[in-house]
Order: sequence, then C-alpha cells, then structure tokens
Amino acid sequence: MEQFQNMDNVMLLLLGSITISVVLGWFSIKIAPRVGLMDIPGSAEHKNHSNAVPLTGGVVLIDTMIIMMIITGMWQDTEIKAILVSGCIIGIFGLIDDYINLTPTLKLIGQIIGAIVLIYLGVQVNIFDSPEFIYRTGSNLDNWLNLLITILWVVTLTNAFNFIDSSDGLSVGLSGLSAAFFLVISLTTGQIVIIYFCAILLGICIGLYFFNSYPAKLFLGDSGAQTLGFLLAATAIVYNPNTGIQSSTWFVPILIFYVPLFDLILVVSSRLRRNKTIYKASRDHTYHRLSSRGIPIHHSVLILHGISLVMSMVGYLCLNLPVIFANVVFSLTMLLGLTILYELDKNYP
Repeated sequence: MEQFQNMDNVMLLLLGSITISVVLGWFSIKIAPRVGLMDIPGSAEHKNHSNAVPLTGGVVLIDTMIIMMIITGMWQDTEIKAILVSGCIIGIFGLIDDYINLTPTLKLIGQIIGAIVLIYLGVQVNIFDSPEFIYRTGSNLDNWLNLLITILWVVTLTNAFNFIDSSDGLSVGLSGLSAAFFLVISLTTGQIVIIYFCAILLGICIGLYFFNSYPAKLFLGDSGAQTLGFLLAATAIVYNPNTGIQSSTWFVPILIFYVPLFDLILVVSSRLRRNKTIYKASRDHTYHRLSSRGIPIHHSVLILHGISLVMSMVGYLCLNLPVIFANVVFSLTMLLGLTILYELDKNYP
C-alpha cells in the first residue's frame, strides 16, 4: 500500500512540475525579448539558428524547482536543501553568463563554489573510506580523496551537460532520462525523498522539452544546462543502491551519464589533439559527427537518447553482479566507448 501511495504522490509531483514549468516557459518566451535574455543568431561559430531564441530554460528550471520545494516542504530535508542551495548558485552564475558571457575561469570558479557549498551542507562522495571499496588508505587521505572526487565529479557533470547542449532537445532529454532512471531505481530502495525530487526534476524536463525540442522555442542557456548537470550529479551522490557492494556499484552513475561524459571526452581530446581551444564552442560534438555521416541531427539526438537508456539499464544490472563480473562489464563499456571515439575522430577535420 505504501508503494501505491508513493506512486500517487509521484504522479501528482510530475503533473504539478510539468504544469508549472510549461506555464513559466510560456511566460518566459514573452518576457525574454524585453529583458534582453536572447540567443542571437550568428553570435558564435556553432550557432546556426535563423531567429533570436529566448535563453530562459534555466530560469524556468530554477523557479519551478523552488516553487515545488516550497509547496511540498521538501526544502526542509537536509540533503535536498544542500542540493537546492548549491544548485541555485550554479544557476545564478549560469544566468550571469547568459547575459554577459563570463570567462571560462569565472565559470569554473562558480562551479567550484557550488560544489564546495554542496559539500559544506553535507552532500559528498564517500567511497574511499568504505571498507567495501577496491582502494582505501585507512588514513585521513581517504577524506581528502572523497572531497576531491566530489568536486571533480560535480564540475565534470556540470560541464558535460553544458557541452552537449548545442542541439535542440538533447541535453534536456538526457537529463529527463537520467532523472526518470534514478526515480525508478530509487523506488526499489525506498529513498522517498530522492523519488520525489527526481519526479519533480523529470516533470520540469518534460515541460522544458516541450519548448526545447526541435525546432526549439527556447534554449536552456548555461543557467539551464549547467544546473541540470549539477542537480543530477548531486542526485547520483545521494542515491544509495542498498544492493551489492561498493566495488561493484561505484561506476553505475558513470554509465547513467555515459553519453554526456563520452561527448565531453570526445570533444576535449579532439580539440587538444588539433591544438584548438577546449572551451570554445564548435560544431565537433558527437551529433555533429553523426550528421557528417549522413544522419540528420534530430535523428542523432534520438540515437544518443537510446544509447543513454541502454547504458543506464546496463549500470542497474551491474548492481547485483559479483565484483569481478560487474567491473568486467564496466570495462567492456569503456572499451566500446574508446572504440567509437576513435572511429568518430580519426578522419574528422
């Protein structure tokens, strides 16, 4: 009966967040031209849209999240409060960037500040001090390694979702899939707060997808894409599988975020190899390379969504595998990724 009650609440949260995000999205499109929050065609090399598009996805995301947190009272939960407060910091820095184009250094500083606030409020990785993990020193170094990995993980995911947000519907679709997956697997562990949080996040992604899918009526902007990546990275830290052991579950979040992480590695390695600036936006992402092989970009988006779903399922199946088998499967997915990366990059100009 309790599970049915949870599902009722999940449906209510989904409907509520979808409704609020759609209403705010519609209003934001009307208001954006008046406040100058628009993405101008040709303002960067990779931008090929023909008309100015509102950059209000981040505003809709943050406002809907805050409204839902207040209505439900979820902001009172310690972990949710930590995610919400630090997520707002990322959103604010992203919004400033949408307006005035911050330097890469200032962007990174904002992301690190958000990660530090998240840790300060009690949410961090705790794998190196686990007796079940493959490696631990048994000293204070384990705590420092946990802090370092937390910052690295959060900053990497924040940038991965921001990097991949250059095609209509891709980043918000991947975010929605990840939120939906965390929602489903949290149902099996009974983490009620995570279930409800992911239901709200999924609802917001659905609402935003209505406006951001091809052809996009609004863009997420840095405020939207970075905040989505940050919120999901934090959710992965808070999620506790309650099955298996640390040595066979540590990589599950990597598989859930397989596509944005793959795209980040592909783009960064490709630009370094060609002596290009890492942070300068360009048309060299995974979906651009698929397009160059004759696959329309909007079909490439669906392909990447499908790969994300499959890898998430593989990650979940690894939760109950013995340590050796689980890590062998993970190694095979990494080998597959390296093979695809090599194939996509070897003849790319």
